[in-house]
Amino acid sequence: MGEQETRRTDLRPGAALGVTVLQLACLAAAPVAAQEAGVTDRAATATHVTTPPVVDGVLDDDAWQLVEPITEFRQRDPVDGGTPTERTEVRIAYDADHLYFGLRLHDSDPTAIRKSILHREGRIDQDDHFWIVLDTYHDRRNAYIFEINPFGTQGDALFTDESLVLDDWNWEGVYESEARIDEDGWTAEVAIPFTTIRFSDADAPTMGIAIRRAIRRKNEQVFWPHIPQRYRAGITQVSQFAALSGLQGLRRGRHMELKPFAIGGAQRAQGSSGAETDVLRDIGVDFKYAITSNLTMDLTWNTDFAQVESDNVQVNLTRFNLFFPEKREFFLERAGLFGFGNARDTELFFSRRIGLTSQIVGGGRVTGQLGKFSIGALSLQTEETVLGDVTIPGANHSVVRMKADVLPRSTVGGIVTNLQGGGSYNRAAGVDAQIRFWGSSALDAWVAGVWDAERNAAGAGSIALQIRPRSSWSASADFLSVGADFRPELGFVRRRDMVKLGGNVAWTPRFEGSGWARSLVTSLGGDVIDGQDGVRQSSSLLLHNMLSFQAGGFAMVNLRRSSERLADAATIQSRTLPAGDYTFASVDGSIRTDQSRTLSGNISLQVGDFWNGTRTQYGGGLMWKTGPHLTLSGSASRNEIDLPVPDGRFNTNVLSLDVLGAVSRSLFANALIQWDDVSESLQASIRINWIHTPGSDLFLVLDTGYLTGDLLDPRASRWQRRTGVVKVTFLKAF
Repeated sequence: MGEQETRRTDLRPGAALGVTVLQLACLAAAPVAAQEAGVTDRAATATHVTTPPVVDGVLDDDAWQLVEPITEFRQRDPVDGGTPTERTEVRIAYDADHLYFGLRLHDSDPTAIRKSILHREGRIDQDDHFWIVLDTYHDRRNAYIFEINPFGTQGDALFTDESLVLDDWNWEGVYESEARIDEDGWTAEVAIPFTTIRFSDADAPTMGIAIRRAIRRKNEQVFWPHIPQRYRAGITQVSQFAALSGLQGLRRGRHMELKPFAIGGAQRAQGSSGAETDVLRDIGVDFKYAITSNLTMDLTWNTDFAQVESDNVQVNLTRFNLFFPEKREFFLERAGLFGFGNARDTELFFSRRIGLTSQIVGGGRVTGQLGKFSIGALSLQTEETVLGDVTIPGANHSVVRMKADVLPRSTVGGIVTNLQGGGSYNRAAGVDAQIRFWGSSALDAWVAGVWDAERNAAGAGSIALQIRPRSSWSASADFLSVGADFRPELGFVRRRDMVKLGGNVAWTPRFEGSGWARSLVTSLGGDVIDGQDGVRQSSSLLLHNMLSFQAGGFAMVNLRRSSERLADAATIQSRTLPAGDYTFASVDGSIRTDQSRTLSGNISLQVGDFWNGTRTQYGGGLMWKTGPHLTLSGSASRNEIDLPVPDGRFNTNVLSLDVLGAVSRSLFANALIQWDDVSESLQASIRINWIHTPGSDLFLVLDTGYLTGDLLDPRASRWQRRTGVVKVTFLKAF
């Protein structure tokens, strides 16, 4: 059988899997629809006001006197469905331009309200806070989160398909918020412009809504409407939201936003011919246009990402690529829509592939919803770049993504990506389906192919079935196949040439009557991985145990056993491992205290086998909140490794200090200082952010790298780079 024919067979398991999943979808559709349709009759009505409230955190406006509050909150933690220990009242109003929320959060001990975060998008979850979550299309799948603490500090996220990941919090919307603490607890007001959110074109749109309040000193969460613990996704279980009606006469218009920027600074890098200084000066612009209230076009020219936060240092002790999340603003709104594949493992589109080695000249994207169809399209052009003796040609990076709501809580979709430039191209296409049923159960599948100039094809498929009934038992199974030539140049693939079968069973009891323990997670899971030729590559088995405490924090113990077969020699930190079979057994444990306290910390330890040698890993960290204006976080991690190869005994160390400072909610800074003895580099990144008007910023970014190890040439500079950049942006809305 020839090579071309062999590659075609890689697609067959995925194609058969897709057919099987679609058949299962049809079988599951009837009971799912019957169970989920009209899942709740809980509802809220927004009250129209002619004189809007002043957003100052004080509920003394005449508008609020006209609004009946929502008060039927129930606990989700610590007692599922229990009566809250503190009363919460939420009022909802609107005018043609804004959706308003007025909240009275009663507290029997206002002096104990926890508050420490002033910087936007900080760890607001460490404070008392509330979430307003809006399913603006009322599709029971996607939603916006608006998070506020007692300072009025904002955090926000936009998540997709009832799934919230850490990267979703990188999205930033433009809205107003203020909060005050008084003798009865605290109050807050929020004004969300209808131009910040996307919603249907109906004359009187209905939205889904849920509100969550966290009382941090009690580690208590209260919800409206109540979403029971059997729905494991919690507040992101959009299918369980209440309905928000009463909205009409909204001013739609053709909203436009123009956001120009100017940048100036200098960068001094150590090149092959010595230190070279580049003067940085540039201008550019981003443009946003609301084609309709639920379809938005974004254009960018001469895109710059100078203000983006630095990545955390990672020491790679594996044979595979590390994953670094996207942090750039242009890619973040509705980023989940473009997701395809297994997150952080096998993704057909990964936006960090664009513009990190070559400057983005410009381009645009369109995102939104048309009826039951979610649509995303993106195209960006990069310029030719010369790096030393290597010339990277300019290229066009394009992706089109579409998803359709076909059944209650079920979607099917497709994606096409294209990278073209320098006389070559790489194209990928795929289809996927997701069916959610029985509360928190889900069935997922996808299949994809890749073609380059030689038209080499490869493919991958995945299926996961989780059974989560009302009891504390759950189970899952998954399948993943990745061809040897599966190389989507606009994607991220951690491991190729594999067929993976895995499963997991878990017991998750809750201790609602306990004074100290809250819940336990005990799970046993494992997988086996073969090559596409059927030869075993690796296997793993994990017994995971985590006990959560009523006061916050947790303790965790894991037992692991795995095996790896190396068909060819491999390298770990420049040490060569011979081909052969390897087995690993290890135990690790960690403890973390409540992060809402003034002083908190964590420690971890792992000991066990490592490539027929041994590995001991220590780690720990401390966080000290001196007050709302300064937080210090330090961490350290050390690996002691002994491999049965020449120079096999070595250590790796990573030290990190994170300094968060804030003068106010509009002026704050962070400094990330990191050192590791693998690169022998001390790196410091300082970012000062002044929000001079909502949506407009002034950034001062300083970034340095300094070599701390021995130099081959003692005359060479230890400075790897020294960069100072000032960037100013202005948001003008029309």
